[in-house]
Amino acid sequence: MGVKVLYLKSPLKEKIYGGTRIQKKFGFEKELNKKIGEYWAISAHDNGPSILLNEEFKGMTLKQVYDEHRDLFANDTSSKFPLLVKINEITSPVSVQVHPNDEYAKKYANDLGKAEFCLFLDVEEGTKVIRGHSAQSKEEFKAMVDEGDWDSLFLRKDVKSDDYVYTPAGIIHGVEGKMMMAEVQQSSDVTYRIYDYDNVDVDGKPRELHIDKGIECTSIPHTVVEAEAKTFFEGENKIIEYIDNEFFEVTRYFIKDQLTIKNKRYSLCLVLSGTGVLLEDNKELYPGDSFVVTSKCDEFKIQGKIELLISEAPVK
Repeated sequence: MGVKVLYLKSPLKEKIYGGTRIQKKFGFEKELNKKIGEYWAISAHDNGPSILLNEEFKGMTLKQVYDEHRDLFANDTSSKFPLLVKINEITSPVSVQVHPNDEYAKKYANDLGKAEFCLFLDVEEGTKVIRGHSAQSKEEFKAMVDEGDWDSLFLRKDVKSDDYVYTPAGIIHGVEGKMMMAEVQQSSDVTYRIYDYDNVDVDGKPRELHIDKGIECTSIPHTVVEAEAKTFFEGENKIIEYIDNEFFEVTRYFIKDQLTIKNKRYSLCLVLSGTGVLLEDNKELYPGDSFVVTSKCDEFKIQGKIELLISEAPVK
């Protein structure tokens, strides 16, 4: 089958920390009465799969198409579709958490581990991210948790719009403030909460914490992990390559007129702002649109004034 582009309809997730910025920015006005915290723009995860809009696959999930038509995905040998692309809105402090690696997640959660890349799109002044901890041993970490000495335990830093972070498994992280961000991660829904700011669920009950598993998965002592972006231009088009590692490659395109983009394997594309046309199908593109350029296409052309985030899984 020679389908070049897969077009998606993807789920919105209500969260206690959600709001209405995702709905307003990405055209989901019918959901303004809900507190949307996450838009799973490109997802083949069981907890929220994208649905195909192409006539050939109408109504099928991205997971089904990946499982049954692996030729569209460069015959990827990953047992599960490897990546999940989101937009998140945060209006109140999110739990301080840690993600497991592949080995731990497979053993205890039957899922992938979670390394993630976050691009902060719209950050309110004064917002901080928690990034790491001060403990030098598991015993010290546990003691500080037992004492509730959160201010001493967690390391915080200021962030602003267009900042970004790479968070591999094992890194304590959280957000204190308000922001909208794009996130590219392994296709996993496993999170271990260490601290939750006395948040409650929809029934008014405290949310579950995962102290023991969280400590087991945390890198102790904290290791600083940074990603260094590379910026260059093709004509007037600005391109930022954020990260290229064993989990994902993430690139942001600011297209001013027209740009031809190489498709090395298969590309996960999300429109962040502006409008344009995908010339392969003469398909008009708007903020929030998500699509996958399959391996049946060596390159694709985008025309317009448009901003795209494109992610690729590594060769396996």
